[in-house]
Amino acid sequence: MLMSEYPVVSVHIPMELRPLAGGHDEVMASGETVGEVLRAVGHAYPEFATHVLCADGQLADSLKVYLGGGTQPTDLTTPVELEEVVSIIATGDIACTMSSPMSRRQTEPAAEALISIGD
Repeated sequence: MLMSEYPVVSVHIPMELRPLAGGHDEVMASGETVGEVLRAVGHAYPEFATHVLCADGQLADSLKVYLGGGTQPTDLTTPVELEEVVSIIATGDIACTMSSPMSRRQTEPAAEALISIGD
């Protein structure tokens, strides 16, 4: 069981990224924001991090993130709730460019990274 002061959320991994996340379609991660949760997954799976998050902290192009019932956060600093579902959707070739619409404000410090994997 994960013990953390931050919300624990379920992260749904799209088929295109599963090889970068140990083949898992879902992982549990902890963080206060969408960005922290994605970095927590990337901490456990460094190859995942290099494809999902760009060097400047932005979400890679052609990736979209949705919370729970389909809400798309405006940036990676959007808070997550306890037991939230974070879904990553790939809409094309995944790459990092300067024109990514997600989180140019992404400057939050590294946080505690906890992750568990369930089958």
